[in-house]
Parts: sequence; structure tokens; C-alpha cells
Amino acid sequence: MRHKNNRVTKLAPGAQKYSLLMRNLLTSFVTSGKMVTTAKRGKALCAEADSFFARLVRWSNNADQAAGQRVVIATLKQTLFTEEAGKKVLNELLPAWAAANKVSGFAQCLKMGPRK
Repeated sequence: MRHKNNRVTKLAPGAQKYSLLMRNLLTSFVTSGKMVTTAKRGKALCAEADSFFARLVRWSNNADQAAGQRVVIATLKQTLFTEEAGKKVLNELLPAWAAANKVSGFAQCLKMGPRK
């Protein structure tokens, strides 16, 4: 039996490679706005993006705005590879999500069908 065995998270052999893969996919997802990848990686990216962006929105809506912004900027620098992606999240995406009171559903997976 395969109880409590999540096959979605088994993408790379080891935590460090998985972390790098997710950071790379997340950076590409932010810069391009969409991602074409395998179904397994897409599911993992959706889960990772939802938890990541939910944390950022929660921190940016903190009562102490200055402290919240510092935490958000530090997290963006640690996670995303390019400064361009971090600026896009900070200047465009976070204010829109905060204004809409969005707490989840930042990414969604769609099946494209078979390759041509």
C-alpha cells in the first residue's frame, strides 16, 4: 500500500535539487506569466506557488507595513533568481492581490493535451 506517499513531490533525487528546480520554475513562471511543463512538475509548481504567494500577501498585509515589506523583499531575494522577477512581484502582482483580498488560487494547472 502507498499510504502517505505523495508522488508529486518526488521530482528530483534530493531536497537541494528539488529546491533549485522549484526556484527555477517559480522564477520562469513569474517572468513569463505562464509555464508549459510536464503534469507532475506543473502540479508541484502550483502547490509551491500558492504557498509562496500566500505567505507574501500575508506579510505585505501586516499591520507594520515597513517590517512586512522588508520581510517580503528578503524572501523574494532568497527565492527568485532574477531581480526582474522580484520587482514584478513587488510592484505589480502583490498590490493587485492585496487589493482583491486574495489568499489562494495564484496559479492553476491546465492540461494541454498530447504534443503535436
